[in-house]
Amino acid sequence: MTRRSEKKRLLVMLGGAHSLNHSLFVIAPPLLTIIMSDLGVSNFVMGTVGTVASFIYGAGSLLGGPLGDKIGETKIIASFLAFSGISTFLMFFASNIVIYALALVLIAVWASLYHPTANSLISKTFRKGTAEAMGLHGVGGTLGVMLTPTIAWFIGSYLGWQFAFILFGTFCIILATSFFKRIEKSEIKKVSNIKFLDVFKIPELRIILIFNITIGLFMKGVEYFFPTYLTEAKGIDPIWASIAFTLVLASGVPAQWFGGKTADLFGSKKVLIATSLGVVISLFTLQFLPIYLLGVALFIALYGISFYAHQPALNSLTGFLSPENMRGTVYGMFFFTSFGIGSISQSIAGYCADNYGLESAFYLLTIFALAALVISLMLPKKRLVK
Repeated sequence: MTRRSEKKRLLVMLGGAHSLNHSLFVIAPPLLTIIMSDLGVSNFVMGTVGTVASFIYGAGSLLGGPLGDKIGETKIIASFLAFSGISTFLMFFASNIVIYALALVLIAVWASLYHPTANSLISKTFRKGTAEAMGLHGVGGTLGVMLTPTIAWFIGSYLGWQFAFILFGTFCIILATSFFKRIEKSEIKKVSNIKFLDVFKIPELRIILIFNITIGLFMKGVEYFFPTYLTEAKGIDPIWASIAFTLVLASGVPAQWFGGKTADLFGSKKVLIATSLGVVISLFTLQFLPIYLLGVALFIALYGISFYAHQPALNSLTGFLSPENMRGTVYGMFFFTSFGIGSISQSIAGYCADNYGLESAFYLLTIFALAALVISLMLPKKRLVK
């Protein structure tokens, strides 16, 4: 097999791993009523378990990145697939909320290692066309989010919700064997003493870190409240609101590839400025366009494309600005700030919605998006740090 064919095969495997990584966390939502009835718990209890698992999923990236730098990315990815897959089998014994929570937390622990490690491996393997490779990798994750809820609902409804988890866990274990086969003795790395503070010594990374936080602040809020905003603020039927949200997710499939391809052609900074502007315009059309259905349609297209197109551009730029021996650590920090710190926006937006209405919550999210646009103008251009 040629070097080029081997790289393509690796990217396909990573796309599958990325898909499964996200799939593991969208199995429960469509089956939530069945699970709660079976375990005899309330929405609050299930929500609390989900919150804990989500935090671990974000915080664990702070460990996954440095581990990839120290012992090899392929080993970490193979371990994530194998052990998260094995953890799903605990669901078969989940006769109470304690065992269910333990299984979900274990899945989150292992899954949290994936993103910084995979991004690091892609940036090192695809030195040319980095952003496009990042985009194709992102397509895999988006497909997982799109397709899994439907598959999980059918399996869970007819065979039992536990089997929905076990099905995807089995897929993880099968794919893990392919990654274990790729591990070579030469991949055993010498342990390096990398400190998180070293990341802040690179000025360009400090700017990107702030930019990433602002993205997380509007991203999580929009993601969480968009369907409810359509229903309560625009009077749209809940079914159509759900379809609208699905269309936003679906736009991520072509947008990931498009964002990566254009970043390679024109530079990541230009793409990030354009996508930041697109997000701001989309939020304005959603809230202020007099013909509200047209505003919703424009939002779906413009926000979906802009938000997902920014991801490969930002990931590739981050890789180019990070020394190779600490690249996983950098990606780990960035994933945590986006998914960890960014999750605060859900609480802030929720507080605004409860006290001042959903419109005020989206005003706030628009301000965060405007901040991201301003910071995008200060981003550095691509420069490889040796």
